[in-house]
Amino acid sequence: KRVFLELLDKFIYQRDSQFLLHSWNAHKTPFQAILFYNFFGRVLFGSHAFLSLVFGGKIFKKSFTLEGYDPENKEHLKGNHNILWPKSPLHLNSDYKLNNAYCKKIEKSLILAEKLELKSFDKTKEWDRIASVIKKEFFDENGSIIKDKLINFRSNSKKYQELFNDQFGYLDMSDGYEKSYLKSIDLILEYHRSASKIDKTLLASTGESYAGNNLCLQYRGKRVSQKSLFHALVVDDLIKTIPFSSTKRDVILDIGSGYGGLSRTLHYYTPNSCHILLDLPETLILTSYYIKYNFPDANIALLDDIVDALDDFDTLVQKYDFIIIPPSVLESLKPSSVDLVINTASMGFMQKEYLEFYLSQTNRILKSGGYFYSLNKEYNDKWGIGMYEWDFKSHFITRLFEYNNKFSFPQWLGQKI
Repeated sequence: KRVFLELLDKFIYQRDSQFLLHSWNAHKTPFQAILFYNFFGRVLFGSHAFLSLVFGGKIFKKSFTLEGYDPENKEHLKGNHNILWPKSPLHLNSDYKLNNAYCKKIEKSLILAEKLELKSFDKTKEWDRIASVIKKEFFDENGSIIKDKLINFRSNSKKYQELFNDQFGYLDMSDGYEKSYLKSIDLILEYHRSASKIDKTLLASTGESYAGNNLCLQYRGKRVSQKSLFHALVVDDLIKTIPFSSTKRDVILDIGSGYGGLSRTLHYYTPNSCHILLDLPETLILTSYYIKYNFPDANIALLDDIVDALDDFDTLVQKYDFIIIPPSVLESLKPSSVDLVINTASMGFMQKEYLEFYLSQTNRILKSGGYFYSLNKEYNDKWGIGMYEWDFKSHFITRLFEYNNKFSFPQWLGQKI
């Protein structure tokens, strides 16, 4: 029995998911939450999941649920072998309620950001398009935020993808049940493939936030999406390579932070850090809500909070857990004041003048011994300038170089020398 179970483990599980068997009873570990399938295991899982669709779950039981289609899954409310327990805070639904005072702060920050825009650069057509759509979608005729729109900013995934040219796949009820189900099988197989590169306990702990009221696949008591897997990959790259400090306050700048999903995940693994999230002023409307929803008790600074103290940024990073800023404020950061700069799939799609601006600022603000993480395309095309053409102003020694992500862009982490 023991030899047979060892053989079964080797046949369907990745190496890190194969456990020693107790000699006295050949006990096989039951903890499915940290077991990940190899190629043969994925074939078996995919076949089982497909047949459960064909037979309506009558012969083969479904092992996942689709929000919006299936009844609410109560599995996550208590511990069992299929989920991590105690429950990861990344899977908790916040009780934060967006209030009028915070909406006014977001509105004021946008007005201030527009006044401080980089006068030396013209807005790109894409910036103009995003700004126009966001103002039309999230503001009323009086210039006030429509709270319901902001609270539900990810509820229509098709509209969200069009707004930001987002290349990730999302669960959307307009696709129909069968198509959504088949896409979810593929996503679960991607989840298991990812465990060959991402630490399995990190992968089992991370997942999607409820902020924005998006629909998700629920598997093993967690909300899984392509984007949550991407964020887990980046965080894994960073925390396994960079010796983040537990005593001093690391400063982390995310250029092109979007709504803040990566910073949310990374913050749980770097709780002593100050995260600076930088993006277009209009996009920061979503960022401000998303971060507040996930960290209602954190010290979060919008531009309205810090506009009169930009000349003392060193004090700000000690005071705040998150600082949300538009591009113009980047010049206020002191030289050699940042420990890590992150950019994922945006600098390679910028116009030359913007790319050069961010590269020169990265060179200026990054400490000696600090890190620059880039996940961007290698070659030039009609969309922008590839990483192989970037004019680095500093010398970097490469600490990580991988090709494990959805886009097949290089994951490069360099340390400034």
